[in-house]
Amino acid sequence: MTDTPQHVKDIQLKLWLAKPPGERLMQSIRDIETMRKFLREVKTNLGLPLGDLDPVGEYLKKKQICKPS
Repeated sequence: MTDTPQHVKDIQLKLWLAKPPGERLMQSIRDIETMRKFLREVKTNLGLPLGDLDPVGEYLKKKQICKPS
């Protein structure tokens, strides 16, 4: 974001780097999953295809298409 002052960004970075690597990794995973869940809900509500937000569904569709008769 461009509206966050540099001194605030520096404090945030210092706090982030003070955490152990495992905790930073887990937080990143949780944040990404939360974002993906939100995007799936929005796309579903709007009737849009999920695309790469539904990798298992895409895999199963391709598997059915390529399935020999």
